[in-house]
Amino acid sequence: GLTDYEVWFTALRRDQSPTRRDIQFSAPFKLPSEKTIQKIVPLADWSMKDVWIYAQENDIPLLPLYEKGYSSIGCAPCTTLPTLEGDDRSGRWGGKKLECGIHLQSTG
Repeated sequence: GLTDYEVWFTALRRDQSPTRRDIQFSAPFKLPSEKTIQKIVPLADWSMKDVWIYAQENDIPLLPLYEKGYSSIGCAPCTTLPTLEGDDRSGRWGGKKLECGIHLQSTG
């Protein structure tokens, strides 16, 4: 897990959902173990278009699931095709939540 590290880099973006709108580029993040690490979010102000342009310009291979219509890809049990037009993340978690537990800080 993350307890073995001091810094965590993620690819979250502010444009992905309302819960990510105020993401900072760098912030302390409290783990369930009570340890606090630094969470770094270098793509916070990128758009989906910025990501696609960067991938194309740098010959970054894309997952074949994008060609099948998936627009937000996570772990297998939590990822399905989008259910709402215009909402790229509507296929995540069966529409039951907005955020994966890994990105929620411990409050204990």
